[in-house]
Amino acid sequence: MTKIALCTEVLYPLYGVERRVYEMAKRLPEYGYDIELYSSTPNGFLDVKINQVSKPTITRQPKRNYINCLQYTRNLVKLLCKSDCDIIDANGHLSLLPCSIAGMKTKVPVVATIHDLYLLEWHYMYKGLGAFVGLPFELLVSQLPYRRVITLNSSLVRRMKESLKMRSPVDVIPSGIDVKYIDTIRSEKKENRVVYIGRLVPQKSVATLIRAFALAGRDARLVIVGDGTEKEHLIRLSKKLGLKNVSFLPSFKRHEDAIKMIKSATVLVMPSKRECFGIIPLEAMCSHTAVVSTRTEGPSDYILNEGNGFLVDVDDYVGMGNKIKLLLEDRKLRNKITRNARKTAELYDWNNIVKRIAQMYKELV
Repeated sequence: MTKIALCTEVLYPLYGVERRVYEMAKRLPEYGYDIELYSSTPNGFLDVKINQVSKPTITRQPKRNYINCLQYTRNLVKLLCKSDCDIIDANGHLSLLPCSIAGMKTKVPVVATIHDLYLLEWHYMYKGLGAFVGLPFELLVSQLPYRRVITLNSSLVRRMKESLKMRSPVDVIPSGIDVKYIDTIRSEKKENRVVYIGRLVPQKSVATLIRAFALAGRDARLVIVGDGTEKEHLIRLSKKLGLKNVSFLPSFKRHEDAIKMIKSATVLVMPSKRECFGIIPLEAMCSHTAVVSTRTEGPSDYILNEGNGFLVDVDDYVGMGNKIKLLLEDRKLRNKITRNARKTAELYDWNNIVKRIAQMYKELV
């Protein structure tokens, strides 16, 4: 049986990288693969072998412990060199270098699953050390000899080839959603409810959504679900704009509760400045909830503007507000959008995505 070493800095339920690894570890055995997980965090959610590489690299989200990051890098090389795996799959930035080194030492093919690239934007995304070492690190790891590079959207492929001159073959295999699971969850649709679910950090640009919502009409209600450094600022902004119909809820601990909120919404909005994929909009499309998203990397691949959702320019709160208002008021248009969106969402079921990953592994062995 072919053995796959899945390497990720931390394990699900944290962030989109970890969700992808979780779904792969759960479904790849159906295709005859033996899975071993390598991570800095222990977790018993899967019936697969989990090797804890180091102490947790993320101890207080989203802050990283740099000493533990160095331990993760060093220890992962050692563990992979002792492993009898047939393929190494490195997920996320921190896994790329140690997995590549181990692959060169053992002659085992390495797949680099690169979820995002910040390039010249590191100083916007991180403070402190990360802002200075991010770009040199990406330049380094982009030139390592991977057997295959997988990324989540077509925009990243262009950036890899044009900005980084990446030599390894690059393919797009997006992340996905669990359609069957979403369909089992019941929730009553609330008229004129607009919802955002995600982190409250500058990258997500929730302030743009609040300004847009101010144009949507008095009958609408905005529910913002999440935590982060921007929360107090966003609450003050809502009060400053005189918005009494905005609610702030803490992040949900259960995925089921997030799906219930999505299903209750008339419109879900993704206002991010950048979004390498965006699972939440796809889950809304599967849930017959209309989506308005900024024209960022991931959503631009699966949202056809005015066909199965709406795309607006980053920071264009007037355009965003107009689309929200249109969807709230025009039921016929909303029904057409959500019917088309559901058909698109079904294509991104995790079964379809993992099948493509399994086929890619088969080509490598």
